[in-house]
Amino acid sequence: MTLLCHLSHRLGLVFRANSAWILALASVLALSGISAAQSAKSFDPAQFGFDLPAGEVRQGNGATVTTADADGKPVVARLHVAIGEGAIVMLPDGQLVARKAGEFTPADKKFEPITREALATRLEGSEFPGFKIKQTKHYIYIYNSSEEFFTGTSRILESMLPGVKAYAESQRIDGVRAPEVPLVVVMFSTEEEFHKHYRMPAGVVAYYHTASNRVFMYEKSKLLQVRPDLALSQAISTVAHEGAHQILHNIGVQQRLSIWPMWISEGLAEFFAPTTFGKGMKWKGAGQVNDMRMFELEQYVKTHASEKPDGRLIEQTVAAARLTSTGYASAWSLTHYLAKNRRSEFAAYLRAVSKTEPLEGALDIQPPGIVPANLVLFRKTFGDKFDDMETKLVAHLKRQPYTDPFADAPHYVATLLVPSGKRNKREVQTFHSQVLADKWVRETLEKIPADDRGSADPAIRQFPNRATAEAFANAWMAGR
Repeated sequence: MTLLCHLSHRLGLVFRANSAWILALASVLALSGISAAQSAKSFDPAQFGFDLPAGEVRQGNGATVTTADADGKPVVARLHVAIGEGAIVMLPDGQLVARKAGEFTPADKKFEPITREALATRLEGSEFPGFKIKQTKHYIYIYNSSEEFFTGTSRILESMLPGVKAYAESQRIDGVRAPEVPLVVVMFSTEEEFHKHYRMPAGVVAYYHTASNRVFMYEKSKLLQVRPDLALSQAISTVAHEGAHQILHNIGVQQRLSIWPMWISEGLAEFFAPTTFGKGMKWKGAGQVNDMRMFELEQYVKTHASEKPDGRLIEQTVAAARLTSTGYASAWSLTHYLAKNRRSEFAAYLRAVSKTEPLEGALDIQPPGIVPANLVLFRKTFGDKFDDMETKLVAHLKRQPYTDPFADAPHYVATLLVPSGKRNKREVQTFHSQVLADKWVRETLEKIPADDRGSADPAIRQFPNRATAEAFANAWMAGR
């Protein structure tokens, strides 16, 4: 699965005062219980796609304001967060929008979310003409994809939502609730239509857009023509991953626009996103093994097989401001290990990060792309013995049931024979690509004493599938 959920995307995906106003703002803040004397740091919302000047951040605390919606009609919105003289407010349809000074005023009316029926009618008539639209208990689906894709997606998400909510409640996270506004999922038939709606970097197959509160995806990937089985696994995992982001942001676990450590934001979504589902495409539950991520980790572990775990993988994962594909896999594995083996501490960590308010969190990114503050909370909760933790993490992964998604593809066995006294020293690993096999041979040779390197005998052999490759590797290691 190729996904792009880095920080700027997670927080918006858009790379798009007078005295009367001061009195109005003071009234809004008074309604929300915020004192102007409270300390608040300055923040530039433009970096997250909101067209507002930088200013002090004050939480909305449920206050309501009157403003205009996208059609210019007056509506009662909720103050999500105030920034200087401006604000980010939530409209009745759940979208977060910027409002500058003079574009909103305090209200003493209750915030009333739009109904599914009203939102469905509006979406069908204006934003997505010609698309089919269907409603379920919690969702509105807008699609021009196949009925099969809609059916599979809706079954996954409808079964996921109560399951994710129940999991959050089991962790004793404060404020867990049912979604307040209708959840919207847009499904395009093709990649071209997907990018025409909003241009995304190559490789992105779906995303959750925090500002609009919508999930966007497409059905027909190039992988479908080459490996239909992998395309199905990717689709299942992608739907669940982006659906998890949307659910977590709407049930009170992850406040919208809050800045979580990347590893737990993405690791938790992966924790809810297996590559297979139960009967009728229903969600199996949290913590199922993700075969695609396990595959990536297996390759990583093999290429580092000769190294003793030193904790760098965990430290780099926790501190990362961005995640590579392997980073997503390591974030999933760390989340899976902690949730299964250090449950009370993991629950405490989730409760702590769930308290992060909008536009709060660690943003101090230092070279080479790390957030040191993320390590502070992690160490406080789980300790700092990263080498011991990584050793246990690798052992945990080896115990997990796993189906290699590339088992029937060509595999490569890398062998290294080193003369050592009466018995030769043997090293062997199996890989799905020759590039990784070459890398392992090269790095393993570098660890051999220089005097023995010249007599070492490396070799790489290709086999039609994993089974035959592993059979040869086992026989070769036994000296047969």
